[in-house]
Amino acid sequence: MSIDNGETSLALQDPLTLVAMAQNASADIRKIPGGETQTFQSLLLAFAPEVVLEFHRRHADAMPTSPAVVHGRQLVLDVDLADTLDHCLRGMSSTSIGEREQMHRLVGLLLALAERGCHFSRPSTQQIADRLRRILADAPAFPWTTAKAGRELAMSEATLRRRLAAENLRFESLLLDIRMHHAMTLLQTTRWNLQHIAEACGYRASARFSQRFRERFGCPPSQVR
Repeated sequence: MSIDNGETSLALQDPLTLVAMAQNASADIRKIPGGETQTFQSLLLAFAPEVVLEFHRRHADAMPTSPAVVHGRQLVLDVDLADTLDHCLRGMSSTSIGEREQMHRLVGLLLALAERGCHFSRPSTQQIADRLRRILADAPAFPWTTAKAGRELAMSEATLRRRLAAENLRFESLLLDIRMHHAMTLLQTTRWNLQHIAEACGYRASARFSQRFRERFGCPPSQVR
C-alpha cells in the first residue's frame, strides 16, 4: 500500500506496519494485492478528538521530543504494540466493555504510540469544524443545509458560516468531503449498487453522485471496484 500526500510518500510492504495519520490529513492511497491469495486487508482506527484530549490530560509529561504527526508517520507493528492494539479492538467488539474502560484502552494505545516517538497534537476544543464534522458524518444521507446544521449546534446559520470562515472552511466543502469519503468506504466495503450508495450519501440521482465522485477522486465510482 502506498500513501502519497503530494509532498511525501510512504510505501507499506510489510504486513506488520502501522501508519499514523494526522487529523484532516489528505492523501492518495493505492493498494496492490500480493502473495498467493492476491488479497489485501487493512484496518482503519480513527481517534475522536475527545480521546486525544484525554490522552493529553493524563499523559502531558509523556510527550516525546519529536514533533507531532503532521501528515503520516510509519511505524513497525512490534509484538507489544500489536498486543495493545488487539486489546483495544477486543474492547470495541465486546458488549460488556463500558465507555470508561474503552476510553482507558484507547488512551493506552496512544500512550504506546507516544513511547515510540509518535503522537498527535492537542486538538482545539474551540473549533466548530470538528463538532460539525461529527454531526454530518453521523448522518451523511440527511438533506443537510447550513440552517439545519446550525440548529444542531445551537447557533444561527449566519453564526455558523462566520465561525467556519474564521477557520478558512465552507459548509458545502465539508459536507461534500464527508459524503465522498463515506462513498469511498461503501464502495470498498459493501456490494451495494451505485444507486443505493448514492442515496446513502445524500444523492437522489446516481448521475449527480458519480459526477461529484469523479470531481473529488479523479475517477468514476465503477473504477474503484
